[in-house]
Amino acid sequence: MVTKSSVIEFLGKLVPGYDYRAKRSRLNTDRSVREKLARELRKSALNLKEVSDLAYRDGKREVVDHIKDILKAIDLFVVEIEDSPFGQSPLFKQDGVTDDDIDHMIEFDRQLVTQLEVITKTSELIYDHVLKGETSDIIMQVRKVKKELDLMKNTFSDRLDYFMKR
Repeated sequence: MVTKSSVIEFLGKLVPGYDYRAKRSRLNTDRSVREKLARELRKSALNLKEVSDLAYRDGKREVVDHIKDILKAIDLFVVEIEDSPFGQSPLFKQDGVTDDDIDHMIEFDRQLVTQLEVITKTSELIYDHVLKGETSDIIMQVRKVKKELDLMKNTFSDRLDYFMKR
């Protein structure tokens, strides 16, 4: 069973200083989570760009088209992460935030990081398979990345809505 403390410990390893409990830490935690998401998505995009370049050289136009679409989606999402309202939520200004609100913030971040891990690992897997010459399931794996990115966008949007409505 996953406990709240194990989730916080997990997130703390990925995002230094992770802590929504203290008012002064909430803003920095939110910023650090966003920076982590954007940074890791860019890394995944670089892997996919390399795969696209290799596929282009091999004349695999269909693979290039699929990857081009996901790269565009990643770029747009990174811009959305970086440009979304920052620090304007009442949750960042209140001294007393309920445990329920903190639990929601932690859960949103857990979902985002879990979805990010799927994207990161899948993009690395695609890259490794291409380097080995195993290209039969690239399009299926790119679709998996797209699906997870869509889920991540929805989670991020829900997180933003929750933050702003509090």
